[in-house]
Amino acid sequence: MSILFDCRTPDEYAEGHLEGAKLLDFLGGEATAAIPTLDPEAEYRLYCRSGNRSEQVKHLMQQAGFTNVVNLGSRDEAADATGLAIVTGA
Repeated sequence: MSILFDCRTPDEYAEGHLEGAKLLDFLGGEATAAIPTLDPEAEYRLYCRSGNRSEQVKHLMQQAGFTNVVNLGSRDEAADATGLAIVTGA
């Protein structure tokens, strides 16, 4: 089972995110603060608006020793790849 992170801002997340995704705001610094608390053995799938922020989070996680991290790209690309619905609200 993998953990799905939306690396966008809280406002972007509320406008529409993949069902089951957890918010991990890269621009707000949340991602950097959270990485040391995450399980390095778990599988992580990341996405954002365009794939740029999620790629940066992937890089930070890999630098911290995580080996099972996948950047799914944009929200819509991630929805296509996972088959998950886009839902609104926090």
